Amino acid sequence: MDFSRKTILVILVCIISLLMTGCFNEKESPLYDSEWLMQNVDEKGQPYCHQLFLKPNHEVTMQAYYMNSPTVIVWTGKYKLTSNKLIFTFEKCSRFEDGVNTGNYKAERVIKYFQGEFFYSVGLVGENKDEYHLELIRPKNFFYGKNLDFFGNPMEEFVRIENE
Repeated sequence: MDFSRKTILVILVCIISLLMTGCFNEKESPLYDSEWLMQNVDEKGQPYCHQLFLKPNHEVTMQAYYMNSPTVIVWTGKYKLTSNKLIFTFEKCSRFEDGVNTGNYKAERVIKYFQGEFFYSVGLVGENKDEYHLELIRPKNFFYGKNLDFFGNPMEEFVRIENE
């Protein structure tokens, strides 16, 4: 009798867990159709940005640039959003100087730090709770456990930019 209760309890816990993970609604997520900005400073004290655009048709655009530079590196591709992971598949990489395309590259060779799976944490921050922050977290064994951005520095949080 005791064995059957434990078995039923385990089965119920499994079913409830599956139902809860299956209830994730992508359109209700703060990541859906959003724009995010991460600012950082390199070892020379130069400020730079990463800008992440997540579009409703699962297209993603990532831009990396120094604040006072006319050069922008742009990656485009697809993403998949689950209840706990963002999965990026970048297909194209372009370099722009003053808005003019000056080169195209194989995306998988240049975007190694953002290609693939990330666990994510997103939430409201601040006193008035109207600012979303996003942290992308690599699985432990990726790049020797380091969570680095395109310029090789520790990754900072992204802040959601409100479209007006």
